[in-house]
This record gives sequence, C-alpha cells and structure tokens, in this order.
Amino acid sequence: MDPLQVSAQFAAFTWFAAGKPETAQTEEAARRFAQDNWLSFLPCAHKGWGELLIRVAEPSPARKRRRPLAMAV
Repeated sequence: MDPLQVSAQFAAFTWFAAGKPETAQTEEAARRFAQDNWLSFLPCAHKGWGELLIRVAEPSPARKRRRPLAMAV
C-alpha cells in the first residue's frame, strides 16, 4: 500500500473519530469514512508517517511464533 494513502487514511480516521465516544459503531464509521474520503486528506499526508504506520502494522518476529510463550520451556 502507498505510504501517502496510508497517512491520508489515518488522518481521515483520526479526524472523524476525534471527540466521539469509542464504540464499535464509531470505529466502523470512522473506518468507512477514511476509506471513502482519504483523497481529501492527501494534502496533509506525510510519506514518512505512512511508512511508519505500515512498519508498525507488520507482524513482529515475536508475533510469528508457533507456540505461545507460556508453553515454551
């Protein structure tokens, strides 16, 4: 995914959700808003923020383990 698009979608999501109660409906509505309106937020998008968001979203090596840590001996 394009880092600028990710950054613009994140900006749209946070703008929509700001000041609203955190509920499942609010999160879903913000997600839909971000997907539909990210182009409007493109002027304030930053490629570096998008790259950071993509990197944070990638699973880390610790998350890829086959066995839970509690079972490892």
